[in-house]
Parts: sequence; C-alpha cells; structure tokens
Amino acid sequence: RYNVSIGFSLLSVAGFAMTFLAFWASSLALAFVALVPLNAAQKSLPTGPIIAAWQNWGACNETQTLQAVERGVNVVFWFSTNLVKDDGQPKIKGPIPDLDCVARVRQKILAKNLPTAHLITVGGWDAPHPDTAFTGAEWFQAWHDWNQALPMPFDGFDWDLEGNDDVKSEWNVFSSKCLELVVDMSAAAKAAGYLVTMAPPQTYFASTVTDFNRYLNNSNPDYHPDFHYRGRNGYAYMWAAAPPGTFDLVSVQLYETYAPAMQALSEGMSGVEYLRSWAAEFLSGWTINFNDPTLRLQGNVPIMVPQSKFLIGFSFGSPPKSAFFWPETAEVAYMTAPILERPRGYAFWNIAMEDSLANHSNRSLSFAAGLNSFLHVRDPLETKETLRSLRSQRKVQKEPAKDESFFYFTY
Repeated sequence: RYNVSIGFSLLSVAGFAMTFLAFWASSLALAFVALVPLNAAQKSLPTGPIIAAWQNWGACNETQTLQAVERGVNVVFWFSTNLVKDDGQPKIKGPIPDLDCVARVRQKILAKNLPTAHLITVGGWDAPHPDTAFTGAEWFQAWHDWNQALPMPFDGFDWDLEGNDDVKSEWNVFSSKCLELVVDMSAAAKAAGYLVTMAPPQTYFASTVTDFNRYLNNSNPDYHPDFHYRGRNGYAYMWAAAPPGTFDLVSVQLYETYAPAMQALSEGMSGVEYLRSWAAEFLSGWTINFNDPTLRLQGNVPIMVPQSKFLIGFSFGSPPKSAFFWPETAEVAYMTAPILERPRGYAFWNIAMEDSLANHSNRSLSFAAGLNSFLHVRDPLETKETLRSLRSQRKVQKEPAKDESFFYFTY
C-alpha cells in the first residue's frame, strides 16, 4: 500500500503562467472524451514497486511471458503499433503481436492471481511517428475503438517514439503537430480511464540538459561527436505540456547508444554511483527553456517527475556503445540510496532475452528474477522457476538486504 507524501516546489510566475496556458489548450481535447463510450473501469498500476518489461517486436511467447511475470514483471509493454493514415482514415497498424495469443497469456496470468498491467507500445526505433492529419482527440477515438474490439483490451498505451537510422529521415525530428498530438491523445486517454506511459531514451528526457529542440539527430561535441542520433528533451515537453497526472510512468532508457550513462561509465564512474547520483538528480527536478515558437508551451518551465512515476530502463547490453547494469548493481544503488531518492522500480528490454548471455559475457541473466530479489514484487516462494533462475545466475553472495519501508511520492 502507499505511504503518501506530498512534495512541491516553487514555480516561477512565468513558468506557472505558461504551464497553465498549455494545460488550458490540452484541456480542449478532453471535451472529446465525453463522446467516447467507455466499456471498462478505471485502469490502475499494481501497487508498490514496479518491474516493467517490453516484449520484442510483434512477439507473444506464452511460456516466456508467463515465466517473466511469475519471476517479478508486473507491467508488460506489448510491442508495437503505429498510428498511420490508411484509406483516409486513422488506423492502428504495425508489428502488432498475435492478439489472440496476448489474450490467452493474460488469462493465464489472471488465473495465477498475479496482478499485472498490460499496455501496447506506440512507436519504436525506425517506426513512423503518428500521422498528424488527425488530431490527438481523433487518434484517441480511433485507438479506443480498436482496443475495445480486441479479445482482451489493453489497459493503456506506452509512447516509444524514437528516431531513424537515416540521419536525414523525417522521423529524426518531432514535428510540432506530433508533440501536441501526443499531449492531446494522452490527456484524452487518461481522462477516459486508461494508463498512459512513456519510454524516453535518456537524451530525450535529460536532467543534465536545460535546453530543448525537436530534433533527434543532435550530437554531443564532448562525447562521440560523430554520433548524430541524440534527442534534446522532446519527451520532457510532452510531460510538461500535458495536464498534471496524465502520464503514469516514465521509463528512462539508460541503454540509449552513447547516452550520458555510457559516457559516465566510460569516464570511470562506477555503476552503483551513477545509478544512485543520477536518480537523485532526476528526482530533484530541473528547469527547461522551451523556446520553440511553434509550440504551445513557452519559456522556462520547472520539470518534476514524482518518485511514483519514475522507472530506470535497462537492457541486456551492447558494449561498448550502451550502458549496462547487472541487477545486483541496481540493488546496491537502490538499497544504499535515501528512500526518497530511489526509483519506483525498473524496466527492461526485453522479455525474449531473459536467460540469455548478457553484455557479451558468458553469464546468463534474468532481469525479472534479479530485480525481484530486492524489490519483492512477487514472493520468490510462489514459483520454483524463480528460485532456479536465481541459482543459475552467478550473483555476488551476500545477505539479502531488507526494505520494509518502501514508499514514494504521488500527486
């Protein structure tokens, strides 16, 4: 259960005014929600810590998914959809998983009484951005209609809009209309009772950067300047421009290629120290100057992501380009951090890679079991499989730390 505390920071008058104007503009989209016939109750995340995991592109493996959920995963991001114009109409397309299979897996999870939220992702690397011929409100109506017709509707959607391998691609910039579409569709979905989450690569929501642009092909003159695929706080705009409480989770991908996390590790910082210091910095908030005249939100705007919505995203490693952290590194960082400077949990890419050799090593890894060993999402005694997985990982042998007082901020 939640032990709820309320935190606030003083906003500048200008920042408050611009935030209010953006909120007012976004709220216009919410009137559209009244036209949407809702067939499901308000969706919610499981209580307590979160272990989230993405599926692979178009994947639905019943055995792998059920095993990951038994081991600790309690939020599944099914992968993936695109919002495209087809025959003049807004359509949900893309590498969508077998939706009958998704329903079967979810029924088995329900039968095992394992509380789990299920969302469908929008986007992915090299995927098209939403077609802006339609408004965010129109896209929500199209998505809602599609979702309600499924064998088992999703609890919401996860934004994973990213760039493209072709550095000159139109998808290496967030158009102004695209950003506002995301804001409005998200606000409409949240008002209608759905979960809405986002999964920004680290430079797309960067606590170390106070400026902003819409491009996804930026470079860093101080670290691999030849790499032109960095964002500049595009997702921070989505967060700031949306009505408060719109987004339920922010899963920051520390494994983005040549991201600040990789730079810090390459310069000698330990994984434990980086996870601990970066989480504290992210949760303390910062200010971003949104100076794009084509957007609703303008000026210096304070950014504050509550602890209840903050996840750290991991992957199975791609050395030497991407930061990698073993679960025991995350455990030490988590358990030695002040309680109010911890993430709510972690997310990882992806379920299909569970029990594979991680980070080009000879060691197999289950993020689900490793993270669950200290977050205690699932009781390890519930399944012998979890115990087998933990024994198979060559973890540092130590007395497991206990955390009996987990709590986090919320609105």
